[in-house]
Amino acid sequence: MNEGMRDEGGSDEVKAKQSFLSFILHPSSLCLNLMRQYTRTFRVRHYELDSFGHVNNAVYANYLQEAAIEASSDAGFTPAWYAENGTGWVIRELSIRYHLQASYNDELEVTTWVSTVRRVSSAREYSVTRVADRAKVARARVNWVYIDMKTGKPARLTDEFVRALEPADETEELGIRLQNPRKTDDAFRYRARRRVQTYELDTLSHVNNAVYLNWIEQAYFDALRAAGHPIEQVRLRGWWALQGGHEIEYFEPALDNDEIEIVSWVCEMGRVRGSWIHEIYNVNTKKLLAPPQNFIDDVLRGR
Repeated sequence: MNEGMRDEGGSDEVKAKQSFLSFILHPSSLCLNLMRQYTRTFRVRHYELDSFGHVNNAVYANYLQEAAIEASSDAGFTPAWYAENGTGWVIRELSIRYHLQASYNDELEVTTWVSTVRRVSSAREYSVTRVADRAKVARARVNWVYIDMKTGKPARLTDEFVRALEPADETEELGIRLQNPRKTDDAFRYRARRRVQTYELDTLSHVNNAVYLNWIEQAYFDALRAAGHPIEQVRLRGWWALQGGHEIEYFEPALDNDEIEIVSWVCEMGRVRGSWIHEIYNVNTKKLLAPPQNFIDDVLRGR
């Protein structure tokens, strides 16, 4: 969370960290039966797969959002209730750690619960499990900010909300970041530009939060290509470039037809993993839409 954030969530920039680790963490030790939970099952559709044959990272963000909407409805706060009261939720931060890859027709169970509630925000936890063998697929946390839809400013959460959400008041480390990495402060900065497309917008007419994951994935592959290592050649060498996690902090929203510049560079290196930063700017206003998005990619599978 940036120190400059106004009123626990008034700005809308984005900070993302992705990491891919070569091991699987143990299941969470949190006692989930002590708080209000909601579980939603998704069956992986073929069009949700990427060129690696796995569920694309951005798809998980969509799963999380849908589970959150349904969990809120289950607690009595439906989309119609928010519309009537002129309020809603926007994502301030998203952190997700991928433990294994999901494939076509896998049945995935998303369980969600609220871990903390503050004056104008709440943190919602997510656990994604493969139904067939109960394997952990992903673990995520999203910090949501409650806003007045007319003013766009944070709104105070009532006691009614707190009672209904039944926060657990407990969080855990998601295991996204590299341990004892080597810094690479002088790394080359790669630059890529794009223009916001109308189909990338959500119901608030802002770029949907999941789209940023598509943007930084493409920026990563563009950087590899510019460095002389296009992804198709990397695959021929038997290497895989997988994103194993993200930490994203959202600040200024991107709007229809905005011209966007993404600046990318390697900021940390481990033995078989690397951490990238992506800064996403509005070209015309020079505002940082997605400030340092560190994501860690394992590009040497099994080494």
